Amino acid sequence: MRIVEHHDAEGPDKILHVRSVGCDVNIIVGTHDPAGVPFTTVEILPHEPDDDGVNWFHLGTSNVVVLPLDGKARP
Repeated sequence: MRIVEHHDAEGPDKILHVRSVGCDVNIIVGTHDPAGVPFTTVEILPHEPDDDGVNWFHLGTSNVVVLPLDGKARP
């Protein structure tokens, strides 16, 4: 496992893009709703097709939003 700290002194980077076998994964941070509550979006993008001409698909949700349970904004 590789652990990546996806932020710097000025705050988080906007998008972490990961390429893997069969899919790309985007982790989008630093966004917030109109009330100022921060959230992170995770997108799974299957290769359709990949470099070898193979089409991949996913089972389940391809987009997930992660937000604080109490709905309060964090610095």
